Amino acid sequence: MSFQFLQVLWFILIAVIILGWSTMDGFDYGVGGLLAFIAKDDREKKIVINSIGPIWDGNQVWLILGGGAIFAAFPQVYASVFSGFYLAMMLVVWLIIFRAVSFEFRSRVEDESWKKRWEIVITITGLGIGLLLGVALANVLRGIPLNKEHVDFESLFGLLNIFAIVGGLISLSMFLMHGSAYLVMKTEGELQKRARNYGTKFAYAYIIVTLIFLLISPIFAPRLLNNDLGILGDLVPAIMLIGAIGVILAMKSNSDTKPFMFSVLSIVGTIASVAVGLFPDIVPSTIKSSYSLTLFNSSSNELTLEVMLIATLIGLPLVILYSIYAYKKFGLKVKLDEDSY
Repeated sequence: MSFQFLQVLWFILIAVIILGWSTMDGFDYGVGGLLAFIAKDDREKKIVINSIGPIWDGNQVWLILGGGAIFAAFPQVYASVFSGFYLAMMLVVWLIIFRAVSFEFRSRVEDESWKKRWEIVITITGLGIGLLLGVALANVLRGIPLNKEHVDFESLFGLLNIFAIVGGLISLSMFLMHGSAYLVMKTEGELQKRARNYGTKFAYAYIIVTLIFLLISPIFAPRLLNNDLGILGDLVPAIMLIGAIGVILAMKSNSDTKPFMFSVLSIVGTIASVAVGLFPDIVPSTIKSSYSLTLFNSSSNELTLEVMLIATLIGLPLVILYSIYAYKKFGLKVKLDEDSY
């Protein structure tokens, strides 16, 4: 197995891991972000929270796996991005921490004001994580001012440019659409009807902001037009739109599962578009193209990639099997009992 093949393979593996995280953890953030709007009383709020209660912490494994994979396979990328985006990433970390705490603390005290405060935290953290992660990814697609030493000195407010904000709105609407589709599977009655309504609206929003992103890309990130995969790379974003249109149509049907399946297709299109837009770069430099971090100049050595590949081929199937078991175990409609959140 050649070194170059290993580098490309790890680029693909990390994209697959990010896809797994976006699919599994994405609806967690979407459901959390919807809580304050979609649920009308305490019982409905409990149903919404318990729809992800048994699985949300397990879904975090994909985020940890992704961070660890980038650290091991492309350490220079990890160092540059996490140092350059330090404040933004720390904000995301704090949102994740408060999100986890809010699930556990909400039901500890039988007081309406206490529950209300933690419900607001669940909603804000879900919306905040969805927005900020998209902002970070859009900035990477646009390129960041890496110097010769691969150091980024961009400020937190420098990350909040128009291109990045539109990218953040894509991820936010995508997660809210995905969360709505998940609630369609897990709920019944009026709550499910509301989930279908919200899912349709966020699918339209996702299509609109995606088209805006594609229209402004030649202005803010012209390098995205010159992908190395030719027409195949140009067609990948169509998967995003096909998935979202499918969500809209499926929400009008009687199927509980089709909206989620089409939502997953949109996520596949989104992650594939990011990968195609970057390849072979991982972190493009806006100062000078030769300063960019590519999958060829920023990877670990061959031995490290080989050892990590063996570990991944053992560990990733275990994560997938655990996920399959968890979703099969808790795959029915939500029923509240004494163990509910």
